Amino acid sequence: MNILLTLDSSSATDKAVAFVCEIIRRGGTNGINVTLFHAVESISESYLLSATSAVAEALKKSARELEMAAKANGEKIIERQRQKLIEAGAAEESLTSRIVVREGLPESRKVSAALAIIEEMKSDSYDVVCLGRRGSTEAQGSFLGSVAEKVLREAVGKTVWVVD
Repeated sequence: MNILLTLDSSSATDKAVAFVCEIIRRGGTNGINVTLFHAVESISESYLLSATSAVAEALKKSARELEMAAKANGEKIIERQRQKLIEAGAAEESLTSRIVVREGLPESRKVSAALAIIEEMKSDSYDVVCLGRRGSTEAQGSFLGSVAEKVLREAVGKTVWVVD
């Protein structure tokens, strides 16, 4: 079974990882491969170029620094969750990691993350997509977070575990 395990900095990610760990503990690791996936949103170059040249250069530099910091944070998230899977019995060779940078406007951050997950989900032969019900921004009164909802809408013919 090939599992796409989506990760962010939320407590829902911890729960999704715990769920996959429990499956590994109960069923062993034979045939289970997990891709730990994290999407990094970066600010679109065209958005930055709309400012005056001096301001645009400063914005581009800040955007690059933010992207590098977000990638480093993503690597830490992946490593922390990878260790949990290994402790549950997953073989290191059955675990792969992917960090994808997706450009977008600042106000469409969650859309960028959802599109990156959807693209990955459709690009490989995953049997299951596992994600937390709510990400790092929790809106009161909604059953699903915006990323989970978008992924579910596009997951035609896919099995999706939404963990809470």
